Amino acid sequence: MEITTSEANGRFPVTIFHLKGDLMDEEPLQSQAQKAVAEGSRHILLDLEEVPYISSAGLRGIQAVFQLLQDSSGADSKAMRQGILAGTYRSPNLKLLNPSKNGMKALGVAGYDMFLEIHHDRQTAVDSF
Repeated sequence: MEITTSEANGRFPVTIFHLKGDLMDEEPLQSQAQKAVAEGSRHILLDLEEVPYISSAGLRGIQAVFQLLQDSSGADSKAMRQGILAGTYRSPNLKLLNPSKNGMKALGVAGYDMFLEIHHDRQTAVDSF
């Protein structure tokens, strides 16, 4: 797994993680996100276009990024959980771009598509923050 980053500006600055290769581990995604948040990133877009496969450990990595951003934003975790259960919550801090067909399947089975916005156009994704 290779991760490169870039920055984009919508209403907020967005850090884009460009992932390449199978997402089969929590690392290095989790440590890259920790570094980005420590440097001030509050909005992260995971570009999954070059990720053919996401394992359960990869899903845990995405969850770790989600939780890290939630914790750093001071969001009300009880309201978030209630919103996820009701199907009304969408993460304002983490979004996904261009997952593969297999990636979409993993995200759907895990229920991540219930609370993470999935975009297929980079500018639309950036503007959604």
